[in-house]
Amino acid sequence: MSTETGEQEIVIRPLSPKLCEDWLEFFEKTAFQDHDDWAFCYCLEGHLDRKTQENWTDLKERREKAIEFIQTGKMQGYLAYLEGKAVGWCNVNDRKNYPYLAEMFKETGYNEDEQADLKVKAVYCFLIAPEYRGRGIAQCLLERACSDAAKAGYSCVEAYPFADKKFEFQYHGTFGMYEKCGFVQAADLNFVKVMRKEL
Repeated sequence: MSTETGEQEIVIRPLSPKLCEDWLEFFEKTAFQDHDDWAFCYCLEGHLDRKTQENWTDLKERREKAIEFIQTGKMQGYLAYLEGKAVGWCNVNDRKNYPYLAEMFKETGYNEDEQADLKVKAVYCFLIAPEYRGRGIAQCLLERACSDAAKAGYSCVEAYPFADKKFEFQYHGTFGMYEKCGFVQAADLNFVKVMRKEL
């Protein structure tokens, strides 16, 4: 799938073991040029329980775990390319595959069991290279995620933007982006909102 933005074409590719090196290069050379202190993340937050995420900051170990998750298919999502270079990433998976979300739901009293009969795809985070932000790349990634979720038989797509719209690090995506893509607010969990798009 490709989308035109300005004079350049964005190519969206689902993450696969074959793209692991592209993913690593994006995280290690491109994504955090303006925030080196976040370089240890390797997009593991959603895949870990909160205590492990907060205490596990060893970059080498996290890198190895990310590679393992990519190779086994535990980590899923999409890379965005411009002129053959990975410039964006979106972490997307079945909602039940995010332990971090399960803990958050329990702590806030959000009863996801009310949708127990639904197959829910969750959009966990976005990461766009600094020099490519504001070009609609995250929007393209989101639209592709929703399109593929519909084809895979999901009932809806959920996302969890921060409630504080002025928070500098909107890695869960922004309200405006989700609203533009047809999402509506389904719940208020205090520090995040649950946005949902029916498919």
